Amino acid sequence: MIVAISDKSGRIYSGPEIESFIRYYSLAQSHEWFSCPICGKDVTYHPYSINGDFDYFTHTDGSSDCFQSESVSDEHQVATEFAVKLLYNRIRELTGKPVEINVEKWVGVRENFVITDVRVSSPLQIAAEVFYKVQPLSLTRRLSTMFDNDYRSYLVFHLEGCHDVDKIERHIQQVAPLRIGRFNPDTFELTLGDLFSKDKISLDLFNRELLPNYIV
Repeated sequence: MIVAISDKSGRIYSGPEIESFIRYYSLAQSHEWFSCPICGKDVTYHPYSINGDFDYFTHTDGSSDCFQSESVSDEHQVATEFAVKLLYNRIRELTGKPVEINVEKWVGVRENFVITDVRVSSPLQIAAEVFYKVQPLSLTRRLSTMFDNDYRSYLVFHLEGCHDVDKIERHIQQVAPLRIGRFNPDTFELTLGDLFSKDKISLDLFNRELLPNYIV
């Protein structure tokens, strides 16, 4: 994984950020300083990623990376990790409360659910969808399920994915004045955009007819 929680500050940092802290503040390079944002286990920091852009942090007990999945590409995983980092830090700063965050989890019930890339279940209910190579966005189903279960959602698009991100934003703004998030893999910069909620966007029949089929 490329991100981890500092036990000292309670914030999530990326591997490249930790490199800078070590250089400037002589931060100890020990697993006791860091833990996994998903499972809470101790992780070991590696001064240089041992697998390209990945594995700055590994579970100290040797267990599998909580962010890895056979169904998720490396590019999608990195974007998801940075979404976790930004969401966790922002919510912790705003609320001052512990943040329960996870990846690839259900929102809804078996009869009607979606699996979201990032799910914050406490102290707020917020989801983040990270789009990379998926073709149909299915926003009607995804957002309506989120809203029905009292979740609000961020939509984040990988800039090297299969969609024209600016074009998608222009389409969405035909029905609601909302910005979408973006992830730049060259700089690791991630923006969340605006928070989608049922009082800010309606994908009723009238609005759906204004949008391309691959969006709705």
